Amino acid sequence: MIRWLSARGLIVGTVASATPPALMAAVAPEATDGGFYGPRWPGSAGGPPGPQKLWKPLHSIRNASRLWQASQELTGVTFT
Repeated sequence: MIRWLSARGLIVGTVASATPPALMAAVAPEATDGGFYGPRWPGSAGGPPGPQKLWKPLHSIRNASRLWQASQELTGVTFT
């Protein structure tokens, strides 16, 4: 079941489903500093991009630091 849903972009996003919220955050006039954007359907399961409430795990400085470190390791890009 998960494979079937993932293949349709319903659980695991695809490049195509991740692009609209990223573009909205980057260039939309209505995007705000510190805003969080994602699909607007219930559970962020799809739909057009729009503002979202920041997920509780994203409020943690420790989690943010871990995500930053993992991003640098996975991409091979470091920011100082």
